[in-house]
Amino acid sequence: MVKTVAVVGASGYTGVEALKILARHHGVKLLAASAQTYAGKPLASLMGAGAPEMNFCAADAPAIEEAEAIFSCLPHGASAENIVKWRQQGKVVFDLSADFRLKDPALYDKWYGHAHTAPDFLKTAVYGLPEARRDAIKNADLVACPGCYPTATILGLLPVARAGWIKSTVFVSAVSGTSGAGRKSDAAYAFCEVNENLYAYAAPKHRHTPEMEQELSLAAGKEMHVSFVPHLGPFNRGIHATVFAEPAIPLTQSELTKYYEDFYFAAPFVKVTVENPQLKDVRGTNYCHIRPLLDERTGKLIVLSVIDNLIKGAAGQAVQCFNIRFGFAETDGLLMSPV
Repeated sequence: MVKTVAVVGASGYTGVEALKILARHHGVKLLAASAQTYAGKPLASLMGAGAPEMNFCAADAPAIEEAEAIFSCLPHGASAENIVKWRQQGKVVFDLSADFRLKDPALYDKWYGHAHTAPDFLKTAVYGLPEARRDAIKNADLVACPGCYPTATILGLLPVARAGWIKSTVFVSAVSGTSGAGRKSDAAYAFCEVNENLYAYAAPKHRHTPEMEQELSLAAGKEMHVSFVPHLGPFNRGIHATVFAEPAIPLTQSELTKYYEDFYFAAPFVKVTVENPQLKDVRGTNYCHIRPLLDERTGKLIVLSVIDNLIKGAAGQAVQCFNIRFGFAETDGLLMSPV
């Protein structure tokens, strides 16, 4: 079985990662990779060695509409109009922007600063976190792939949220590499500004916050509140999230660890570690490494969670959803070694 695929917005960091993964996927025939500013240039100009021998195309190239599945790597706000068109054409769409992650259009307006242009599609979009929505993804025609911070955070708390083991307010402190800001010219992300530096930004109103609250509330069956402080770190890729929660029931470290191990036993890309997870172990992979810790002195729960923001936090997760949706092995194209 081979599925025809197009990647739209293919020149950004997540778009290039999606191309790299899809190029080695045995079940994919890449028909188009659109990038307006790179149209006519070979894919190798961004992908490097091993790139498919084809050129980037314009956003309106006919080959895009010939694909069965479309990976939309367009910026937030730019995806919705195109996705409405593609869905009307019967395409299965994997959206890497935030345009269809939130179920409440009022929340989108509040956190993204403008009204949603296709609110009816929010009802049918499936949140593309495989470890939480695997069954729904199997039948989804519009998959809203999660953000990188929410992926690390939700995976870190999903077991205890579902079990009802934590109280309703959690705190998240997370550090992202500079690729999380995307490929754009901005003095704030210049080497001399980022190197040997670390700072918090967009606190306490980062736009990934309602996404975390929505999914954790669904998992817990009650309203959850997230206090979130993101930081920009002096490295290219990866996210390290430290999550703090207050247990709602008495817990021991041994039962906490065993529960996490059992919960993620069948999840091929989540590993519960016995040592504190490090970015170097997941960078360039689709894995999430998690360590739950019980601070017996204070009675608090601490969860350490690390991912590659461009892969498990974006392109790799989208391909994982693609695999589930079309019946491929969940790991197809995604078994990469750390870089």
